[in-house]
Amino acid sequence: MKRSAIVILALTMLAVTVAGCNKFTRARYETIYVGQPADIVEKTLGKPYAKFSDSWSYINKKPFYKAVIKFENGRVSDKAWYDEREMGDHPDSKLPSGELKTERRTTIVVE
Repeated sequence: MKRSAIVILALTMLAVTVAGCNKFTRARYETIYVGQPADIVEKTLGKPYAKFSDSWSYINKKPFYKAVIKFENGRVSDKAWYDEREMGDHPDSKLPSGELKTERRTTIVVE
């Protein structure tokens, strides 16, 4: 009885650890390839930070790294990886709080 309780506890701890893992990592990103279906990308990397009609963005705040996956007809057409070293002075990689800066711009057309 005691042994089964230990096994159950160990399995529960393992499940909690795995459930809390960030799916978006460089190793998982490297498994994405051109031609791969969008649903497989989401299963591999998790839910994107932002979804656009032709691309998805994945972001990790600390340490900062980012990936952009482009799609054409529901399949990967291109991908790009960025991290603090590669982004240099880009504002997204230098914010002290780790929060991403977003700006809204409005264009008014006067006729």
